[in-house]
Amino acid sequence: MLLGWPVRLPGGDCGAHTDSASASAATGWRVVVVIAGESDPAVAKQIAALGANALATITPPRLETALAAESAGLAYLPRFSTREIDRLSGDAGRVESIRGMPAIAGFQYIDEDVEEGYASPETQARAYGILKALFPGRLVLYATRLDLVATDAGFLPGFYRPEFTDLVVPYFYPVGTTVLGVQEESDPWESRLLSLLVPLAAATPEGKPILPVLQAFEQIGHPVGGGLPRRQLRLYAELWPGNPNIAAFWWGGPLNEPLLGISDLPRLARGVQEIFGAAPSRPSPCRLSPRSPVESRP
Repeated sequence: MLLGWPVRLPGGDCGAHTDSASASAATGWRVVVVIAGESDPAVAKQIAALGANALATITPPRLETALAAESAGLAYLPRFSTREIDRLSGDAGRVESIRGMPAIAGFQYIDEDVEEGYASPETQARAYGILKALFPGRLVLYATRLDLVATDAGFLPGFYRPEFTDLVVPYFYPVGTTVLGVQEESDPWESRLLSLLVPLAAATPEGKPILPVLQAFEQIGHPVGGGLPRRQLRLYAELWPGNPNIAAFWWGGPLNEPLLGISDLPRLARGVQEIFGAAPSRPSPCRLSPRSPVESRP
């Protein structure tokens, strides 16, 4: 059963609120994760030109990024660490500042004090609950690291808690030097990705919405073509037919690694643009107005 949290979504009536069940059925997220240039209005406009309606970052909420997103008609999904979330409860000024930023449609969270993907159920519950209490009506997202499904038999029963994210956000980037071994685009990587997705789907409540994060970068020495995003999306569609949501990782410079994002690879950018336009129920991007302190207060 879907969570009944109200969410403010891109597309349609931006001032309207709905619950996540009806929103997931009617509205599709087209998200690009931005690593470099997040506060540049020109970058935001290039991302919107791909057909995206949201940009996500790996940084906490920033006014300049919110304004850049708003200028391009994009929603904004910044990321908190769980330590930052714990501090928010005692920082009314910071909370009010974030509530006043335009374009913020929700938040991601990550526990930086443990190995990536291993936030405890208690930590997930606390982070999710705090963000929902402080920012009602906004999405709260926690990403699921898929390679752990293969390497740790206790991962799904011990750490996978879909009730503490409004959409399940799975990620595994199949081409290049992966945790599970080296794969080229010409290799049968689809079977590996599917072997991770099948157990995840079995552990996910029926009807729970999903936001798959697709590889949209190239590791130097392991070339990829413009068809890679569509091939990944096809596997998710086998298990979640009709899913309207897609995220692409990433736009911008390398994370201290020999990687090229869609900002540097026109063929891959065209591939992302193609799936953003072809996925079901694609909404038109819209501007999200800042909420007043009265409207935002729990």
